[in-house]
Amino acid sequence: MGQPQGPPQQGYPGPAGPQGGQQPPPPYAQNQGQVPGPAPFPGGPTAGPFPQGPGQSPGPARSGAPVPLILAIAMVVLIGAGVGGYFLLSGDDSADPAADRPANAIPRIWEAPSPVSEREGQDENNLRSLWFNNDDIILGDGEGVRAYNRKTGKKQWKVKTPKGAGELCAMSKEPSEDGVGAVVFDAGGDDCSFLSVVDTDTGRTLWSKNLKGESTEDSPQMVVNSKVVAVAIGDTYAGFTITGGAKVWELTARGHDCTTTVGLSPQYRAVGSVCSDAKPKKQLALQDLEYSGIHSTVSGEDRAVGQILSDRPLTIRMSAEADAIDAEGSLSTYTEEGKPDHTFKLEGELKDLSLEPRDTFVDEDENVLVSGYGSGGMAAMDLKTGKLLWKKSGAAAAALDTDGLIAVATAPATGPAGRDPVLVSLGLRDGKEKVLGTLYDPKHALGSPDLMSLAWDGHTNTLFIQGEGLSHDKSSIQAFKAPTS
Repeated sequence: MGQPQGPPQQGYPGPAGPQGGQQPPPPYAQNQGQVPGPAPFPGGPTAGPFPQGPGQSPGPARSGAPVPLILAIAMVVLIGAGVGGYFLLSGDDSADPAADRPANAIPRIWEAPSPVSEREGQDENNLRSLWFNNDDIILGDGEGVRAYNRKTGKKQWKVKTPKGAGELCAMSKEPSEDGVGAVVFDAGGDDCSFLSVVDTDTGRTLWSKNLKGESTEDSPQMVVNSKVVAVAIGDTYAGFTITGGAKVWELTARGHDCTTTVGLSPQYRAVGSVCSDAKPKKQLALQDLEYSGIHSTVSGEDRAVGQILSDRPLTIRMSAEADAIDAEGSLSTYTEEGKPDHTFKLEGELKDLSLEPRDTFVDEDENVLVSGYGSGGMAAMDLKTGKLLWKKSGAAAAALDTDGLIAVATAPATGPAGRDPVLVSLGLRDGKEKVLGTLYDPKHALGSPDLMSLAWDGHTNTLFIQGEGLSHDKSSIQAFKAPTS
């Protein structure tokens, strides 16, 4: 979404998705928008608590048809029958006799194609997202949304494109704890407004809605919790029930002359508004999206809402003022009661924090925030003092685990073993690094960590990487099985 501006009587310009894209990230405040008016602020939801078949094996070689040709044809048949499309590599990479294979090599157990989509970038809710269900890793790319078995890489299902929709545009950052995710397709004319809600266990579409309006949407927002799918798509700022897609609330402006900005997360909706014809003139409204009775307002707040970075504690990136989208602004946290807690200006060392939802993590104690930093690095910040605790170049975070922060880092260029990135764990407060192993690729073609989309399965110590190789001739999803500690 663009610069905040005076509202039209009807319509709401669309708002402004994952680490690893090839396009530069846009300003965070693109998530801002203009709320249609003049109906009163609705106060949130009215709902209650949300609390392949095998192909034929090739025969022996015959004169006139070389064996490689027969094998190639057989592979095409297998892929066409639905059993191909992935490559189990546990007997390949792990047994590679290369002289430069490091002693701590983490084997790649499978790889599957992941065609690049023009929609890939680092905007919130655009591609690429990586989801988990009980058994699978789920991704979206130029081929749509698909699930692969986490152990074998075998394709399990693909989300069906709704009738009348085009290419995949975006996925929610994550699905709900109940296994429901939101995806958006092109509704025509490069308008990313066709919403589908899917079951992540089966890939079945639960319901779809074409939300195409007067405004063309290129960066849709959608979040999912146990009961509601909340969206900011084109002219629609609303919440729909998980089960059938019934509308349970719709956001409207507080007055006729308002500048309004919105941020969404699975738990919260944050609405900043400055109105010349409403009281109070300046206000921040916080609404719990699962429990309609939990809401609060902060009068006199004139900063624009950028993005919600964390639900625990509620952490919002704000711009300096309502009608100025700046690169610095501030970071604010709020109590469980929705009262302002800490605010830190993004200046000095803090101004280099990327603070994008997809590369930002907050620990369970709600004390440390980790985010991208500078050009291709990451850093940790104390949420109580605003001090930068540590920073590291050439690294990208995958997840918070019991061992600390799991990340991928560029190995030092100290000989052959330094050509592949390494999997590391870092202490949250001191950044102390422990190398878990080298992500060994016989061709040494893994890209830079900051250009990867990463997901970590802590139950099986498996790292998943989606992205292009160094040569940019192949984009894939890969699984690496790390040793247990």
